Amino acid sequence: MPEGTVEIELIKGHDLKDVEFIGKSDPYAVLCIGEQKHRSKTIHDGGKSPVWNESFLFEIPDGPHELQIVVYDDEKHGSDEAMGSVLIPLNQLFAERQVEPCKFKVQRPNGKCEGELELGLKFFPKVHHGVLEVHLIEAHGLKDTDTFGKSDPYAVIYCHKEHKKSRVIEGCNSDPVWDERFSFQIDNDVMDVLIKLFDKDDLKADDPLGNVVVPLNRVFTSGHEPPSKFKVLGPKGQPQGELSVALKFSPM
Repeated sequence: MPEGTVEIELIKGHDLKDVEFIGKSDPYAVLCIGEQKHRSKTIHDGGKSPVWNESFLFEIPDGPHELQIVVYDDEKHGSDEAMGSVLIPLNQLFAERQVEPCKFKVQRPNGKCEGELELGLKFFPKVHHGVLEVHLIEAHGLKDTDTFGKSDPYAVIYCHKEHKKSRVIEGCNSDPVWDERFSFQIDNDVMDVLIKLFDKDDLKADDPLGNVVVPLNRVFTSGHEPPSKFKVLGPKGQPQGELSVALKFSPM
């Protein structure tokens, strides 16, 4: 998971379970990502439709992948009673950077859904400064697109607005070995590297062999990512072999 800051906009509740027998509930929310926790203000007599309009910031290291929000009724005497909870995976937010305000179903402690929370989410990736080295090692089991002869694979590596091309491995069929290193200056919030594989063709357009997305969160944290295998995916997400890549990051 990428590093950065998550902003949660807790807007309001809709048709929540009012747990008070007399009067209205006094709802507040506890928001958690990993071990980080924030509590909202209590909306006295908020009942089923509390309005918070509060924002909360979470600093995200590598690790947690979901946001949990539990709504409680603030009791003057005795323990606060849970009105329901929401569990939101954050993968979509990391990919899209922003989820416009929308409603999420609230699950009661008995497992049934009752009511909704209206939330907005934003993700601000951490900006890294330094040099990223991509070691393109080899591939195995690539698709052979040549009717006659063997494929001549090469790779194009995209990092933010830069791209670099490997040498063409002629007549190697499906298991090319490049053992090439490419350096990119990092001064932005890039979160992954895209590697596109092609078969070089002299008589027509080069045939695509599939794509690989290499996440950078671990190398930004540790400074070094040992050789790892990544699936090569076709246009419909189908696996088309594997690509071995190692990474190194030198901060500045």
